[in-house]
This record gives sequence, C-alpha cells and structure tokens, in this order.
Amino acid sequence: MKNSWDGVKGIVRKNDHMLVLVRQNGTLDLPGGRVENGESVKSALQREIDEETGLKVEIHDPVGEWSFYKNPDRLIRGVTLECAYLDGKVKLCAEHKRHFWAPMESIEHLNFNRNFLPNLKFRKDSFYRSQMDVLLPLDLMKSENPMITLQ
Repeated sequence: MKNSWDGVKGIVRKNDHMLVLVRQNGTLDLPGGRVENGESVKSALQREIDEETGLKVEIHDPVGEWSFYKNPDRLIRGVTLECAYLDGKVKLCAEHKRHFWAPMESIEHLNFNRNFLPNLKFRKDSFYRSQMDVLLPLDLMKSENPMITLQ
C-alpha cells in the first residue's frame, strides 16, 4: 500500500464551533477532497477549503485518520486536519447547498455519511471560547443528542 493520502478533510474552527457543510443530497460533510499528485496534504486542504468555502484559514496538525471503500475495489485513505478560521464569509460551491457552525461539543452527535472524525486528538491550545449561538437543523443530527439544545 502506498504511503500517501488519497483524501483530506478539515475541521475549520471558529471560536468553539466547527464548520459543517451540507451536500446537495442532504448529507453532512467537512471541507476537503482529493490530494492531487505532487501536492502536500496541507496544500490540498488549503485549495479545497478555498474552492468550497472561500474562507481564509490556518492549517494545523492532523487530528485523525480515516478510510472507507468507495467501491469494493477502491479504498480511500485520508487524514483530517484542524484548521483555525482567520477571515471571510462562507461562499459555497455547487457541491454544497448550505452550511452551519456546530458547537465542538456536538461533534460526536453529528451524522456524517463517512467517519471523518474517529478518535480525534486536538491540541491543548486549540479550544476557543465564544458567546455565539448556533442553531442546528433537526434533520442533520442523530436522534439522541444531549449536547445540543435547539432553539
């Protein structure tokens, strides 16, 4: 097996919230995509975040690794990196129909179609505090969710 990553995803953090994208089919997603030949993981993620959201971010260290079978013969391996929001308003590409900022505490309760978030390990200085209120759409959450209060 090769020693490079096929895919990369980013947890874009703004205060104590993370950016969640919603695909056209309604499934949840993180910014990211394919790592092109000759491209570093961080360069690929920077490109993908710019293409998918238009946000300026600072990319930090990996916080998790993942894999899944795209079809029976194609294993996709990837890495999720933590990113700090720097500037900009989200401008979605055609791949996604909406977005929301979810509290970091709700990570395990979000229903992603792929497991891009297994066994996350964040840096100690990466937790930010905010008074921001975030509303999460009911159809995007798992049914049992003690960490999220909908208003």
